[in-house]
Amino acid sequence: MGVAIHVTDAAVTVELDGLERVLAVAGHLEVPLESVVSARVAPVDSVRDGLGWRSPGAYLPGYLAVGWFAVPERPGTRQFWCVQRDRDALVIDTDLERPARLVLQHPDAARLAWWISERIDPGRT
Repeated sequence: MGVAIHVTDAAVTVELDGLERVLAVAGHLEVPLESVVSARVAPVDSVRDGLGWRSPGAYLPGYLAVGWFAVPERPGTRQFWCVQRDRDALVIDTDLERPARLVLQHPDAARLAWWISERIDPGRT
């Protein structure tokens, strides 16, 4: 997967390349750190229940979810996914409408979740 995640004191930046960039119809996402509510590693199956209609992107059940998806319980909001066959993923929840959530496959997901959590305002969690 062509996903690079950069964390600074100001933002979480996601860069996509290759096939992921094409399927997601996105190459760059930036979420201000002040909008991040939580970051954790979670089983993909546990967060897949909140996956709504795809628009735009690609979805093959049990294989990949890449792109923008609706959040069924929050009309008008979107979540961004870039996961391919991994059991666990980095899940970043925000207070934004787009993206309300990021679900990303990354080999260092646990370290990134910790790194992001350390930078979140403790009054927000």
